[in-house]
Amino acid sequence: MTGKELFEIWAPDWDEWSPWVKPVLFTEIENAYDESATEYAGVDFVLPSGIVYDPQTAFIVDLPDNNSLIAGFALARKGYRPVPLYNTTSGIRHKGNCVLTKVREIVRMLSVPPPDYVRKTIIGNFPPAFLLDSRRLAGENALMPGVYDNRWMVFPQDFPSAAFITGRGIRRVIVIQSAPEPKDDLAHVLLRWQQYGIQIFLQNITQQNELEAIVVQSPSKFRWMMYRALALMGLRKNNAGGFGAVIPIPGQGGGFG
Repeated sequence: MTGKELFEIWAPDWDEWSPWVKPVLFTEIENAYDESATEYAGVDFVLPSGIVYDPQTAFIVDLPDNNSLIAGFALARKGYRPVPLYNTTSGIRHKGNCVLTKVREIVRMLSVPPPDYVRKTIIGNFPPAFLLDSRRLAGENALMPGVYDNRWMVFPQDFPSAAFITGRGIRRVIVIQSAPEPKDDLAHVLLRWQQYGIQIFLQNITQQNELEAIVVQSPSKFRWMMYRALALMGLRKNNAGGFGAVIPIPGQGGGFG
């Protein structure tokens, strides 16, 4: 099964949440999925006990590496439609380069056809669970020439508008993460939704606390016309879409993946 075929499973043309499934990592999946990755399809994530199905609730899962995808599978068991929103590349085509943030485990999971219970949420009319990698602006290796820089960030345009969401009957969004506050780039999305009347809740999985309603604080440069251009400074776009390119070695030029 090719990456294109897998992407079409995750993002069929007729599904209303498909426009927000990012295709970039699927382009790195070649002729057949990795048989050794099938073990991941059955891995489960223990959701907080208070999380139940509610057609008026959507989720954003902002956890590191493939934990967000595993949590998305767990939410699919509850009746939520996982939406992979990983807008980066793995650097797999640059084998000689050290990768700033490793996302190979996410690619391995996406290279396996999703389980039947996930497919049911895609073909049915189920509320979304948007999946992010919380390490997107962090690096596991030093930022230096020759390193494959695949840092990325989210923008309001990467998510459906508040009008679109409320038009589907969604009245609240729960953010699952391991930090006490939403990341700055995500706050640009959440505050717009909150200003439209959508309730925002935070579930910190590192603490045994109850679901917490939050007031999203205004992030830096909120609603600035030049915010996107300024935010992109220092990040490296990829020719195939999304983010990821080798940091040029002085005198060699280049830098696009």
